[in-house]
Amino acid sequence: MGWPRTLAVLVLALKCVAIGPALVLTPAAAQTAAGDSVQLAGRMVRCKDVRVVTDRGLPSEGAQAPGLLILNPDMLNEQPAVVRLFVFHHECGHHNVGDSELEADCWAVGRGVHEGWLDAKGLGQVCQSFEDAPETSTHPSGRRRCRNLDRCFASAIALHRSKAPVSTIAAASPSKPTASAPPRLVSGPILVSTGTLR
Repeated sequence: MGWPRTLAVLVLALKCVAIGPALVLTPAAAQTAAGDSVQLAGRMVRCKDVRVVTDRGLPSEGAQAPGLLILNPDMLNEQPAVVRLFVFHHECGHHNVGDSELEADCWAVGRGVHEGWLDAKGLGQVCQSFEDAPETSTHPSGRRRCRNLDRCFASAIALHRSKAPVSTIAAASPSKPTASAPPRLVSGPILVSTGTLR
């Protein structure tokens, strides 16, 4: 994170701590408090004890600071729903696993698989959102992140399948009706004439 961005995040953090839950900044600042949860892609999401704020001036879709998860709604809305969810969970991941971008990516993938919003197609959309970016002082290259995503996704899918309830697996397999099962109505009665049912 560059010095100007670090300073901006720290100033925002201090304002949030000083003002509290009723954070209302001037329209010029284009920052608002969202509270501890926010709706993204039709889902209400939250990050444990982290306050979610929006900042339209943020130079990326998301960032984090101690106790804060910062989102740029304008940039997020340019992304597919699965990428918006990934960005939120990636930034939340930093609050759970630390500064490592690759570990935060992996944490987000795990949440996505567990919560059911991330599949192989969505993983491809997330990877495309990295735009094959070169490595920087704060982030690995897009290619490296995509390779990591693939590895994390495979692990998360394997873990998710191993935790699937046995009854769900058994119910998915075809079964023959047992003699004790009550008969099922396959179609409703048909009126043949007044007072006669067939």
